[in-house]
Amino acid sequence: MSYAYLSTYYPPVPTLKITLGYPEESLKLGPLTAIIDTGADGTLIPQAYIDQLGAPFVDDIRIRSHWGEWRNIQIFTLDIGIGSLRLPAIKVLGDESGDEIVLGRNLLNKLHLFLHGPEGQVEMLDR
Repeated sequence: MSYAYLSTYYPPVPTLKITLGYPEESLKLGPLTAIIDTGADGTLIPQAYIDQLGAPFVDDIRIRSHWGEWRNIQIFTLDIGIGSLRLPAIKVLGDESGDEIVLGRNLLNKLHLFLHGPEGQVEMLDR
C-alpha cells in the first residue's frame, strides 16, 4: 500500500489513511488522515472521535509536550485499521485541544513502513 505525503504542511508530512473502532467491533469511523510522527511516543486521537466511538477509558496520565509544557490527559483503547490490517487494543491519548490524528511509536513500531521523502510517498507492507 502506498500513501501520499500531505502537502498542506511545509515540509510535506507523511500520512496514512486509518479507520477507528471499538475493540472487538467493526471499524466504523474513517477513513481519516493520520500524520506519521516517529518522534512521538504515543498516538494522539482527537477526543471528539473517541467520544463518537465510546472507547473504553484506561487511565489518567500527565504528559509533557514537545514545547515542554505539562498537562493531564486520558488514555483510551481503540482498534485501528490501516488498509486490510487491523491493530487491536491500541492505547491512545485523547487530545481535547487538537483536531489531528498523530500516529506515535506505540503504533508505528507494529508496522513495516518506508518513507520515500523525495517521492513524497509512504509505503506500508502488509506483514
